[in-house]
Amino acid sequence: MTIAYFIASPTWGGGEQYIYDLARHMKERYEVYPFFLFPNHSDAKMIARFAEIGPCHIFTYANKLWRFLPFSGRKLARILDQYSTDIVHINSRQTYFVAAFAKYFVQHPFRLIATQHLVRQAKTGIFWEWAYRQIDILSCVSDCVCSTYLKALGNRASFSRVQIVHNSAPIYKEDIRCPKPTPCTHILYHGRICREKGIVPLFKALSLIADLPFRITFAGNIDKRDKQLWKQLLASSSIKDNIEYIGFCTDMSDLLNTCHIGISPSIVREAGPLSIIEHMAYGLAVVTSNNGAQPEIIQNEVNGILCPSNDPQAIATALRRLLTDFELTNRIGKQAQKDFFAQHSYDTFIKDMYQLYTQ
Repeated sequence: MTIAYFIASPTWGGGEQYIYDLARHMKERYEVYPFFLFPNHSDAKMIARFAEIGPCHIFTYANKLWRFLPFSGRKLARILDQYSTDIVHINSRQTYFVAAFAKYFVQHPFRLIATQHLVRQAKTGIFWEWAYRQIDILSCVSDCVCSTYLKALGNRASFSRVQIVHNSAPIYKEDIRCPKPTPCTHILYHGRICREKGIVPLFKALSLIADLPFRITFAGNIDKRDKQLWKQLLASSSIKDNIEYIGFCTDMSDLLNTCHIGISPSIVREAGPLSIIEHMAYGLAVVTSNNGAQPEIIQNEVNGILCPSNDPQAIATALRRLLTDFELTNRIGKQAQKDFFAQHSYDTFIKDMYQLYTQ
């Protein structure tokens, strides 16, 4: 089986991590041959990572000028025929039209699968309805994503089939070291560092617990548009000596094994946050906002703590409780880990995705 993964973003994010892990494990476990399509100006380091799994192509006709034209579909079809492609897996509606047009020009027919990663409504209109009908399966990463995306359409008739396959992360029991070191003082934020991920209310919350002994590690890329904001937050922070920034990491296992608390204070609606799932797998007590798919994963006070979005006081209260009550932190972390392996394991996810490909 040959699968083309059509990547819409030129930079690394949760969606790109999702594709990278999925393609790598499909290749390792099943007879799957993956290759990748990238837009112009894609990050060279990102392409190099994907190149370790399969061939990579820069597809110049996926930008705004070309993506709605049949000409782009014809160009894409030539690449797909070159590999005798069985499935095209797209992960952004930016590529819906070019992939749909390609179906009309290929000599080797393929199935088109789209994964929706964002909590937003589908676009409407006759041209979009046509594009939706070319998609064989729409896969959503959470119930929240599915219900929101289809709301504007009124029903599911626009897509041939809709299926929910919840996010997961490739973490296994042998990756995890127990028990965690004490005392309970280490907080972890990992993912994109930007305004919409809630770094402003997070810094305000951290200032409210400045009297406690803790350190917080930030792991991830800082968005270009928010680099100045990051510098301002650090410069004005009363707890800057408690903060460590380590940048983007390809292997988080050592850090996850030593942290006690995971923080994800996003102010936008999260679709199926991978960072929360990874924190659960390693037994971190998660503090997160409740404005998206988080309540599908986190039961408040059971395997994590849910806070109102953009509420520094609520975040500070949750962190203070966990930092001062090791038994509570340990209990929540252990339950989160148990729930990950029972409900969100990568083995289950990869089997569900393979069934999606082979149906």
